[in-house]
Amino acid sequence: LLKRAIELDPHYARARSLLAWAFATRVISGNLEFEQGISSALALAQGAIDLDPDDAWAHFAAGYISAFSRRFGPAVEELNEALQRNPNFAFVHIILGVAYGYAGLAEDGLRQLEIARRLSPLDQTQAANLSVEGLCHLVAGRYAEAVRAERRAVLMRPNFGTAWRTLTAAAGLAGDLEIARQGLVECKRLQPNLSIDWVEKYHPLIRSQDRARYIEGLRRAGLE
Repeated sequence: LLKRAIELDPHYARARSLLAWAFATRVISGNLEFEQGISSALALAQGAIDLDPDDAWAHFAAGYISAFSRRFGPAVEELNEALQRNPNFAFVHIILGVAYGYAGLAEDGLRQLEIARRLSPLDQTQAANLSVEGLCHLVAGRYAEAVRAERRAVLMRPNFGTAWRTLTAAAGLAGDLEIARQGLVECKRLQPNLSIDWVEKYHPLIRSQDRARYIEGLRRAGLE
């Protein structure tokens, strides 16, 4: 539908930003080839910004893509541009939280999540907020807290692949191998191509030591 909308109106900036977001989400889930998907998503997001530089969604899309492709500086810059245009855009704070988490700045990430909760405590992004909370706790070495947050996230959204991945890694690191193995079953159901090699190449964690710990948790669950 979004592609059709762009065909009908090539100047429709919001359709470009939403399609960019959708492409990036498929990449993150392992359901679209990484380089091609990220390149297409970035081009769409930049096109949206060029068409309507005052649209918060256009800057959000660019920041979202950057956050999930190990581009911390551009992610924070674009997400803050989105907030300048819409200070009440709660989901932007969640993605700022994940950008900080992926960069190893767990406490900064958690502060962004608290802002998002205050702005919109009951919206449909609760599962995303919980999953980013779990990621931040994992990065900080608080594995049991990470497991608790991710379990709540997957209860809300049973097909939430990134939450299942983090739950599996956190449970493996916490020594809860039953939860870790169950989590890996769900991970493979949602992303059959998931492997240690995929995580090392494409997982958004920026610091090699964070990826190494994450991978160790997945190995303990049985991922090869």
